[in-house]
Amino acid sequence: MTPIFYFASDCKASQSFDVVEVNIADDARPHYWWLQMTHYLLELVRRIARPLRRVGLISAGALLGLGGCASETLFQSSFNSNAIGAPPSATQAVGTVQVSGAPGSVVIVGPVPNSSEQWVQISRASVANNQAPISTMQGNFAKTYADGSYGFLCALFIPSGSGLASVEFDTSPSGSPPSTSFLHLDFLQNGTVRFDDDPGVTFGGFPHNQFFTLSVGIDVTSTTAVAHVTLFGTGTSGGTFDYTIKQPNFARQYGAIKLWMGYPWTGSFDATDLLVTRKK
Repeated sequence: MTPIFYFASDCKASQSFDVVEVNIADDARPHYWWLQMTHYLLELVRRIARPLRRVGLISAGALLGLGGCASETLFQSSFNSNAIGAPPSATQAVGTVQVSGAPGSVVIVGPVPNSSEQWVQISRASVANNQAPISTMQGNFAKTYADGSYGFLCALFIPSGSGLASVEFDTSPSGSPPSTSFLHLDFLQNGTVRFDDDPGVTFGGFPHNQFFTLSVGIDVTSTTAVAHVTLFGTGTSGGTFDYTIKQPNFARQYGAIKLWMGYPWTGSFDATDLLVTRKK
């Protein structure tokens, strides 16, 4: 990792001094640096604004808005404005949400450790014969394009002992076929990430009981689609993993993201600050 710059802030309201080291991976791809910089800028602003967040002077949406300086926002969550204990609102800051599963399986919860955000929690209960339905939250984009360079960011919190948490990238609800996966990531119980259910394609490391950031850049052309996956935060590892998407024709209809927990897994995981952008 090559240090780019440092930023120090003296936050009187919290009597703390934060130093943010901003790095770009040595192997950063020229077409991918903008997504990495978005992550670092978000982290920088979060640290500067932490005292203001505590007294309600700045919102998560305002922080995430920074990421759209050189890109168009296609989906952005706004869980802080949603009621705790209820499903996420259908209308989010940008785009819409649909949920499915047993009642109470996809709801808004309060902050996880070391955060001040509200989160969406996806859970699947342990019931007789493991008959609980799959629990899903789907975020639908406000607009779709055939090709382009896309960025996805979200914070995840996965407790120890919980079943697999899955993050999926889909065609739009109006696509052909509609709401169909062209890539999904499973966050395994051993702390690694699996691609498209292939046990031979795993990557990186992530912590349990501590939130971290998932970043997925997707470059789509008329003939190819490649994902660039990075995990950020304390306890993560792996750098950036490039993965060729097997169905680029579906990726050309990219219009939704989905968080879910399916058969046979039980437990829960949380997510917040979901953001999808397209480079202008």
